[in-house]
Order: sequence, then structure tokens, then C-alpha cells
Amino acid sequence: MPAGKHRRVLILLAVLAVVAICGTIAWAIRQVWPGSASKQPHEGPVWEQAGSVAADAALESRIRAFCGDCHAVPRPESFPRDAWQEEVEKGQKFYLDSGRTDLDPPPMAQTVAYFRSRAPEAISYSEPHDADTPLRVTFQQERYDRAPDVKTSTAVAGLCWTALGSKQPPVLVASDMFSGEVTSHDLGHPQSKSRLLAQLNNPCHIEPCDLDGDGALDLLVADLGSRSARDHDLGRVIWLRQDGRTGRFEEIVLASGLGRVADVRPIALDSSGKLHLVVAEFGWSLTGGVLLLKNLASPGEQPRFEPEVLDPRAGTVHVPVFDLNRDGRPDFLALVSNESECVEAFLNQGGGKFHRQTLWQAPDLTFGSSGIQLVDLDGDGDLDVLYANGDAFDNMRFSPWHGVQWLENRGAMQFAYHRIADMFGAEVVQDGDFDGDGDLDILLAAFVPPRLTPDWLAARPLPSVVLLEQTSPGQFARHTLERGFPCHAAVVVGDFNGDGRLDFAVGNHAGGHQFDALGRTWLTVWWNRGSPKGRH
Repeated sequence: MPAGKHRRVLILLAVLAVVAICGTIAWAIRQVWPGSASKQPHEGPVWEQAGSVAADAALESRIRAFCGDCHAVPRPESFPRDAWQEEVEKGQKFYLDSGRTDLDPPPMAQTVAYFRSRAPEAISYSEPHDADTPLRVTFQQERYDRAPDVKTSTAVAGLCWTALGSKQPPVLVASDMFSGEVTSHDLGHPQSKSRLLAQLNNPCHIEPCDLDGDGALDLLVADLGSRSARDHDLGRVIWLRQDGRTGRFEEIVLASGLGRVADVRPIALDSSGKLHLVVAEFGWSLTGGVLLLKNLASPGEQPRFEPEVLDPRAGTVHVPVFDLNRDGRPDFLALVSNESECVEAFLNQGGGKFHRQTLWQAPDLTFGSSGIQLVDLDGDGDLDVLYANGDAFDNMRFSPWHGVQWLENRGAMQFAYHRIADMFGAEVVQDGDFDGDGDLDILLAAFVPPRLTPDWLAARPLPSVVLLEQTSPGQFARHTLERGFPCHAAVVVGDFNGDGRLDFAVGNHAGGHQFDALGRTWLTVWWNRGSPKGRH
């Protein structure tokens, strides 16, 4: 995940558009807002009642025209009443900084008054409770600390579990976006078997693939190009090409001059076997988009790429590839945050062309989309979408609708929405049969800024790692495995020691926190020890 994720016009859109919402629209939206504990959408969080003022028709029409130009109508309940003065001011500034002059912003004072009249005085937060029955497996934590001479804050942004050679055991590959290191780690020998694979700028996602078809596994790396979220042209797509004889990795820049690159995945567009690349350029305010890097190389030549913009919107986080409609051609999904807050399907039409179709869109611009995972959660033979939303770096506020949801694949490009669980700061979602009962469970990890509002909530020992045990189809029992410091921006699941049980590892990311708060621990492995004695 890109650290410090901000939304390019989120505050502008939320502030200036909200006054266009009449009471009828606000009520209609509330009827479909996902609830805090139900498996299906129901009424939203409990709000303290706010007053209402009569709408001025001319001003309302002006606001509708302004905010409806490029985004959906946001909800006034996104922030408490006293927050909106500051948010309106920020929104006005975002519009001025955008360079646009074709719209007619409403007056500041009237916008503030309008918004405050529709916002709740305070937001009520509910904290979910763990299941009464204990988890049927136990985990043993093992900390992996950084070398004593390393002075930079830890910022693990990417993890993958893969064998770097056909005759080699799998290793944990990690990227640290502060130090720029891409490293591999033999978890059986953490001190003696760590290896520096590359020194980059701000590496984020890592994707194993044999890009040139030479039989040696390579690594594709999304390089953000900066620690903080800002507009620039420093983002890159890096190919770490492995020499099959020496095992060394050569750094090759496949694309540069981009905004912050959050994800890159290989995709075979035809039967030739040649790999092209799908790129999530998160960017920030004026940069970003979904790119297709078309491989122009002839057979036997080193890959070379030409970029094509498939979607110009900023804020794309993940672009997993799979055959969504089962027509034999690989498609891909895009999780787009910012003001879009949606899951988009890009359906392969052949010839390198894609048709974009929205699978699901959040009902509010402050939803905080943070990650998706493709998985057959219900075991019916098709792939569903697990969708985490917990990004709080855009406005530094907790949201009562942070958590995880399941988009159930019903076929014919229809997906049914199910709210699974609440979790403040939900950043990463992974699946796995951790208890060995034949169905899939859900692992959640949280990542929050150092100082959040309200302060009383930020000061509590919040859940940072949660396992949702699937007890029956679509039903989950909540088990909090860790509380305290929600600093996990990367998670990977695998049978690390070959004992037939799924383990997992979480990376630590300072994300603005003091380095001492994390100690020297940059990674924690959770070893699955199976069922406790006497428990079945």
C-alpha cells in the first residue's frame, strides 16, 4: 500500500458537494449503508441527530452543478458538525490549486452553514466483540529485528512468499519503502540467510514472474518514488531480472516519469506467451491512472514496453489479474480510491482492448479503500472479492465504516455485497484455511496514522491483527490476535516451515510514528501451532 495515501480532491468534493444533498437523498442513502455487524447491508451507524435548515433552491442548484461535475454526491455524516469549517476551507483551496476555472464554487460562509446544518453533532463509534468460543488453533509470534546499525525507520510495504529458483526452498521477499531495500529471508535462518536483492527508491508491491521467459524467476517492483503522498514524476516500474547462473538480480527500469506506482502485475493478452504489464499509478492530486505497458519486443528480444492509459483517474491501489468472465482471456480488477471508491473490472476484449465495468461503488467518498484480494470464499468454483477499507491518512479521522466486505460472485458479472466485519484502519485482507477445517478464513491487519481524531479512540489499544474464522458458509467468528500498535501495511500467508499448517507474517511500517515505538522489529512471523492440547 502506498503510505500517506491522500485523496486528490476528496475534501473538496465532500465539502462542496454535500450542500447539494437534500433530506430525501440523505435518507435514501442511509437505507443502503452497510451496518457495523450484519452480513448484509442495513441501516448505518447510529448518529446523534442534527438540525436542518430550509434549502435555498438557487444555491442548491449551483452546488449540484458544481460538485456533480466529476463525482458522486458525498454524505454529510462523514464528519461531525464542528469539523466542517476546516474541511470547507481545505476544499476551496484544493479547487484553487487544481487550476480549474470553469466551475462556480458556492460562497464559503453559506457552504459552511449549509453543511453544518446537515452534519451530526457527534459520531457514535461501536467496537465489535470477539466470539465467545476460542479459536481452534494457536499462534506463536517470532520477531525479526533489523540490524543494530540501521538508522532509518522501518516501512515494510510489500511481502511475498516465493521460491527464487526451481530447486530452492521458498523465501520471504520484502520491500521497505523508507530504506529502499528489497531483501529475501530464509525464515529458518533469519540472521544468516538474509540477502539484499536490490537497492531502489521507495519500493512498494513485489510480484514474482519470469518476464523474459528464460526459466529464471524475476521480480516486478512498483516504486512509489517518494515517502509522502505528493504529485511528482518519480514513480517507476522496476524489473529485477535474475541471472539464472549466478542468482543475482539486475535492476532494469521498464517505465519511469510516473506518479506514485502502487502495484504492477503481468498479463498475457494472447496465446503467444508474451507478458505485458498492468500498472496501478496511484499518484496523488494531479497524477495517477491505470496503465497498460504493452510489450513490443519480438520473440527472443528483451522486453520493451509502450504505455497506454486505460483509466486516467488517480488513486488506484491494486490491479489483480484473472479471467473474470471465464472467456479464456485474462481480465483484471482495479481498486480505485480517492473520490471514486470503487472496484472496477477491466474485461479483455482481445487485441489489447479492455471494457471497463464497475462491480461495486461505495456510497460515500470517505470510505477509505485500502486493499482487495481475489478468492473463492464460498467454495462455489468462481472468484469473489475480499475488500478492505480503512485508510485514515487522507483526513486523519477514524471512520465507523472501516472494515472488510465480501463481493460474492453470482455469475454474469453480478456481485452481491456482504458486510463481514468492522475494523478501524483495516489495511490488508488475506484468506487462508488457518484452522484446517476445509473452508477459508479471513485475516485482517490494520495501519493507522500516529495521531487520529477523536483522541480518546486513538489512545485505546485498538485491534491490529484479527482472524475471522468461517464457522459456516458466509458466517464468521471474530478473534483478535493482536492489539496495540496498528502499523501493518503488508501481510503474507504461507506454510513457512512445511508442516501443513498456514502461517503468516506482518510487516511493520512506521508511517510517521517515532522509530522507538516500533523498537527494532520490522517483521513478525506468526507460526501456526495447530490445536491446543485437549481442544478439538
